[in-house]
Amino acid sequence: MRFCFALMSLLMLFLLMVASCLETAGRPPATGPVVPEQASLSRLVDMPTDNSMCIVCHMDFDDEEITDAHIWEGITCAYCHGTSVAHMHDETMMTSPDILYGRTEVEGLCQLCHKPHENPPAVEDFRQKWAGKKRENGRGINSESVCTDCHGLHTIARR
Repeated sequence: MRFCFALMSLLMLFLLMVASCLETAGRPPATGPVVPEQASLSRLVDMPTDNSMCIVCHMDFDDEEITDAHIWEGITCAYCHGTSVAHMHDETMMTSPDILYGRTEVEGLCQLCHKPHENPPAVEDFRQKWAGKKRENGRGINSESVCTDCHGLHTIARR
């Protein structure tokens, strides 16, 4: 009986340490990018450690620039889009992920972890040079362009 109690105590201590490490790393929890103080222990511990469940259907993200850069930092799809269990189990493709972002939300989401461009005039020069042209992901560049229009191919093809 003492052995079980000691084992359970060690397990709880380990889980608290993991949650503490994740919080200090500044990783957003599964409910979307919020400040780590708002995260609960259960939500942090249940986070996937890779994107394997997402890549099953979204194979185009397996070698995508933004996805690769984030996975190296331990940031999985679930940190921004939630664990999306219902979405994963919907073979009819009718259920959306837990969290989706509109174009006007992308820049704010990126800036939760990334600094804004250090040279805004260079960004404007880039936008003028590319104005009306399409990037590799098919998106046109204009004065309203967001991070994912220029960086990576982080977009889902329309159904």
